[in-house]
Amino acid sequence: MIKIQKKRKSLQENIYYIFEYSDQRNLLSLLDDLVITIFTSISVSAFILETSPRFSEHYPEQLKLVEILITGFFTLEYLIRIWICTVNPKYNHPIYGRLKYLITPLALIDLVAILPFYLQVLFPSLEFIEFTLLLRLFRLFKISRYSESLRTILKVIVAKKEELIATLLIVIFVLVFVSSLMFLAESEAQPEKFSSILETMWWGVVTLTTVGYGDVYPMTHLGKLLSAAVAFLGIGIFGLPAGIIASGFAEEVQKRRVKKIVHPVGKDIKVSSETTVAPHPDFRHHHHTKQEQLKAIANYIDESSEIMKFCIETAKKKYGNYFQNEEIIKDFAMLLYQETTRKFHR
Repeated sequence: MIKIQKKRKSLQENIYYIFEYSDQRNLLSLLDDLVITIFTSISVSAFILETSPRFSEHYPEQLKLVEILITGFFTLEYLIRIWICTVNPKYNHPIYGRLKYLITPLALIDLVAILPFYLQVLFPSLEFIEFTLLLRLFRLFKISRYSESLRTILKVIVAKKEELIATLLIVIFVLVFVSSLMFLAESEAQPEKFSSILETMWWGVVTLTTVGYGDVYPMTHLGKLLSAAVAFLGIGIFGLPAGIIASGFAEEVQKRRVKKIVHPVGKDIKVSSETTVAPHPDFRHHHHTKQEQLKAIANYIDESSEIMKFCIETAKKKYGNYFQNEEIIKDFAMLLYQETTRKFHR
């Protein structure tokens, strides 16, 4: 008897799994997610408290100690990620693979999160260092590694980028158009506030977003009429991106529901006596003539199409009210088909 031994994971592979995957069954993976989230929250909270004279004057040493400890922890994490990244086939080269990993978005976020501290230590007299301290807020993006909700939103934005770009172009077009009209309507009555189309765009942004600061507003009847129309128009235009993201988010949630349905998917399928699901026996043999083989293939395709129709009907009947997206129904029917054919081919 031949014994197949499962390859034992190396230390590097085990650490990579803990760092890169959020596995609820792995205690170390959950602990890593929890510790990073807590440290990130503490770091951002400390940064916010430093901007308050009440805390920065009374607890300067404590806030500085917190920053040193957290920066040290994130630096260690950053170095470990560089070490283990070669486990990923995309970065398997010991030198070029790590250099390639260093320019990935998440690696850059990790670097930016610790860079301000070291810049402040090395160049304390430079004026721009105070501005770079704001980069510590990039640590908030580290939570995206461990938050499924944030990853879902980012995934939806990427998936709907074409629709969002189209909406942005519409907003820019409307902004330029209405600002030009308002400039023509108000430039004579208020030359200091509507001195150019570029200056009038501030009014356009404020009105389209329905913020209405009140610092710039029309005084002529034509300008007021145009302003009212633009305000109503802005409600619909700026509702488009929210609707696109909401629909994409709903689709993503439905897809995840499909994946979470308990399998095997073919468990509840009962095939009627009228439906032939077993592949044609002639299709399995190789000693028949070409004509017989073609006939066997035709029979197999015909039988497979019957199975597929049956799976689609089953998916619609069982999950049609649960999943509104037709594509998800089709995907689930395909899962049913694959599981059904796999069972009957055994």
